[in-house]
Amino acid sequence: MPYLHPNEPLTLAALAALLRSTEAVRLQPEAEQSHASSPLPAVETAPENPAQWLASLLTALAAGTGPELPAALVRRMLLLAAHRLGRADAAAGPVVRRLLDFYSREVWPVVYEQGSLGAGHDQVPLAHLGLPLLGLGEVNYQGYRLAAADVLGLFGWEPPQLAPALALRLLSGSDFTLAYATEVLERTERLLRAAAVVGSLAAAPASIDLLGDARQAIEAACNADAPAPTSFTELLTPSTPASALDHALAQLTQVAAQVGAQAAQRTATLVAQPRHLAPEPEAQFGLLALPRVAASLVQQCGTWADAGDAARSPHGAAAAQEARRVVELAEQLVGLELLAAAQALDLRGPAAPDLGPAPSPALAQAVAAFREHVTFAAHDRVLAPDLHRAARFVREYAWAQE
Repeated sequence: MPYLHPNEPLTLAALAALLRSTEAVRLQPEAEQSHASSPLPAVETAPENPAQWLASLLTALAAGTGPELPAALVRRMLLLAAHRLGRADAAAGPVVRRLLDFYSREVWPVVYEQGSLGAGHDQVPLAHLGLPLLGLGEVNYQGYRLAAADVLGLFGWEPPQLAPALALRLLSGSDFTLAYATEVLERTERLLRAAAVVGSLAAAPASIDLLGDARQAIEAACNADAPAPTSFTELLTPSTPASALDHALAQLTQVAAQVGAQAAQRTATLVAQPRHLAPEPEAQFGLLALPRVAASLVQQCGTWADAGDAARSPHGAAAAQEARRVVELAEQLVGLELLAAAQALDLRGPAAPDLGPAPSPALAQAVAAFREHVTFAAHDRVLAPDLHRAARFVREYAWAQE
């Protein structure tokens, strides 16, 4: 059974392993008997009715808007918040266990994409994450949106005791921003491996070795100890921007945009080759629309594919959300290239000299796996479903390191 170890640094490798596991995640038993690394301070003004005060606080801050956060990011938030609170104080054990109960039973609190400033100002999404602990707010469970109180009753869960100091600690983290940042890093690493394999049919894309610094900055942010607020006013006081994390996110965004732009150029080259993508050129147009689609995606990346403008880069949660958006565009661009490359290989064969270098074993293996999701286009057809499958393949396939 996988355990969350609050007394140890949360490495990105450990986080990825927990997310991959299909088993329930539990709090390390020894963690509850350990000494706190940063004991929670007393609240300056103790409320007369802590339960009512806490419910009012979370309700007042739960003002998120926009689309719902995808479940993939909510589950990251739950793990990140559980580790952070467990690291704060051993008394947080019951709250940590309930967050892990949500995670392991796939009970996803309804959190919204908009409302966070990031850099320690994730109070709004964290309020939505914390409401179900008290049986308030809503959750998504087994495809249904339900009242949190009903799901707690379904499992026989009593709301854990959440002291005012611990509630302030819950709301003072960056788990929303870090959920985006950790996912973007994983997807960018996979994107680089995919581009190296798919691009090997033409000139292999240049390796952009910027991920080491970004990985270090994001991992440090996952284990940073922010000062625990002692009052509601202190909770909302602006803090120093997380410049290292912002810089890491800008690097990831630029790398993804450059990889996507390179894939668009190679796709245009493949489509321009005569008789490469259509079995019957006189009766079939092949994949002529791909370069136009690729160009539109590159355009949506804005100036990120160029040198960029650090002074105008977004900060905090906006930087994390922008990075995720651009990585998603780049996945689609590499998927477009893969679609064209697979079509050319199946039609012309791997030994065609005008296709450039012979495909690597990794590319041949990837194309074979790709054909289980997207078949050869013997005739013109609507490509939209194929393009969605191609982007998902790029995102999820276990790409070999070239």
